[in-house]
Amino acid sequence: MAVAARSDRLARTRGLALARVSPLQWLGAIVAVSFVVRTIAGWLRAGPVYFPDEYIYSELGRSIADHGRPLVRGAAAHFPAVLQPLLTAPAWLAGDVETSFRLVQLEGALVMSLAAVPVYLLARRLELGAWLGLAAAALTVAVPDMLYAGWVLADPFTYPLALAALAAAVTALAYPSRRAQIAFVAFAGLATLARVQFVVLPACFLLAALALGVREQRLRQVIAEQRLAFGLFALALVPLVLAGPNALLGYYHGVLDLHLSPLGIGKWAAADAMLVLYSCGWILAPGAVIGLVMAIWRPRTRAELAFGILASLFSLAVLFQAGLYAANGADRIQERYFFYVLPLVFLAFGLFASRGWPHRVPHALLAGAFILVSARVPLAGFAASDGRSNSPLLFSAGELENLMGDTGLASLAIAGLVALLSLAAAALGFRPRRATGIAIGLALAACALSSAGAVAYDHALSHRVRANVVPGNPSMVDAAGLGDAALLQSPYGDRGFATDELFWNRSLTSLVLLPGAPPTDAFAVRQAQISGDGSILVGGKPLEQPLLADSYGATTRFRGAREVGRTRLFRLLEPNGRPRLALYVPGRYFDGWLALEATMRLWPAEVGGRLVGRLGFSLSLPEGADPVQVHLRYAGGERTVSVNPGASAAVSLPVCASGPWSAHFSGPFTGSIGPRFVSVRSTEPVFRADPSACR
Repeated sequence: MAVAARSDRLARTRGLALARVSPLQWLGAIVAVSFVVRTIAGWLRAGPVYFPDEYIYSELGRSIADHGRPLVRGAAAHFPAVLQPLLTAPAWLAGDVETSFRLVQLEGALVMSLAAVPVYLLARRLELGAWLGLAAAALTVAVPDMLYAGWVLADPFTYPLALAALAAAVTALAYPSRRAQIAFVAFAGLATLARVQFVVLPACFLLAALALGVREQRLRQVIAEQRLAFGLFALALVPLVLAGPNALLGYYHGVLDLHLSPLGIGKWAAADAMLVLYSCGWILAPGAVIGLVMAIWRPRTRAELAFGILASLFSLAVLFQAGLYAANGADRIQERYFFYVLPLVFLAFGLFASRGWPHRVPHALLAGAFILVSARVPLAGFAASDGRSNSPLLFSAGELENLMGDTGLASLAIAGLVALLSLAAAALGFRPRRATGIAIGLALAACALSSAGAVAYDHALSHRVRANVVPGNPSMVDAAGLGDAALLQSPYGDRGFATDELFWNRSLTSLVLLPGAPPTDAFAVRQAQISGDGSILVGGKPLEQPLLADSYGATTRFRGAREVGRTRLFRLLEPNGRPRLALYVPGRYFDGWLALEATMRLWPAEVGGRLVGRLGFSLSLPEGADPVQVHLRYAGGERTVSVNPGASAAVSLPVCASGPWSAHFSGPFTGSIGPRFVSVRSTEPVFRADPSACR
């Protein structure tokens, strides 16, 4: 009995202690825990992998820190989404890229965790109560998309800003005041300055105001109430009209050329909507749908009606954006566009739960329908190849596939889990007393699990990229202390690898493209030509600065430069006079594989000199391959070489030329290695002087 009495007193003491913690203190704790967790998760990330976006934002930020202007490789960027570079510019004042990168992650973790605040305030505006508001806030920072807190992107800033704009918009619609309207205009403007897609916020607000006026049969009064917001947005349209959309959109001007394909957009928007079900923890989705419908159909307050209309319009707008982009060539889930809907799902569920879980039969039917959706459209179909690159949720699915070692088994496990969650949702509808706490607990667990999977997948990917692309010191060029250097890119070079080097090395101030090389991004490049003596000409002038030469997709040997550093994919060259090519083989990859076509070029040591000798190399195929024949064409001859698996075929080509010499290789497709289509393997071609070669 004494033990029982002590236990009761201890329980009452703990209950009183918890009761003394105010909701705002709990909210602060949610933000703090999220900040710490996301900072640790970000700092365990080896480096950026989402290129070119992470490079663009970092380059703009350090340009603002260095020059006070948003430049990319020294040229005007015309990049309208400048809020993130402006706010992260101080971090790039640190002495090295690694430190700056970690400071940007720290800032992103803090700012993105603050998204819990507007969600909590909006919940209180909807009169959901403190604990439902705290639950919505906790879920907001538990979603897998919080992965972006550790990425160098605008999303850590747009997440809280867009949610703050929506909270201010609901207040302005429900309880019109100058303060609420100015707050909405400010937050919507900042969100658009961070990510251009949020230009839809004013349009959603306008349509919501009109719908609210029609619903209440007082359209003129509602328009008059919102005249300040409408006037401010009308003023914002003046620069658009005067300068034109192309000038204001800059980097994003391509959106004006996107095609409206109803079937394609509808298909991808529906797929994106399905991912919303997964990302919100699944179990809350049936109740959220009913809660949103009831907010519009039978609102208890004007704030509920405003929220229901605005949340519906905003959700449709961002899902349309995601579908439009995917239907115009992206062909993959665009979770970065629509994950802002997730906190609205949590709030809509709160509206449903606060009513005591009504309409139990429709709720159960919805839960059953969602089971059919998950069974009919498995996630594995969207996660193939690079389909998961824009989706932390698909990262999580990919991590499960890695753990289980079987894509089909992983898809079955996911389908089984969501089926159990749907059945639990249906069952809880008939036990409403404790249903809300259980459902929120399960949703938090599901969000935390998928978030952990996304982080694990991202960490493994970032470590692979760093180990393979920038091993050792990733800022090798900066560490060499050679001054401003140029990255020399070949036609078969990998754009992602080049961008990784540009991110880690601030001294790479220009990107030089050899003939036929595609640009890595939409920003400043320098087109090069190769002169008769092997010099690299840019704008008609020889390039005489340090070079980071691509060796991923080309084999190069230089005169007038010495190698001071290398990785498997790049060689760092310091000029010793004027760098001139002696050997250039675009199409021979770093591991010896040849593309289906390649060119071998030689230059004499002296300008106008002769090349007299032989170019020797060996061709081979691995065991188990089929024998092939390859063709070589060169000045003065042509040759067909048979290559058998497991054996080497030695080739010696006579070289007799006054000035540059070249040979063309072509071979059949024998397989693919990642994105590379390859033919046969070749040792590095070596030129040896031999007067007898020209007899």
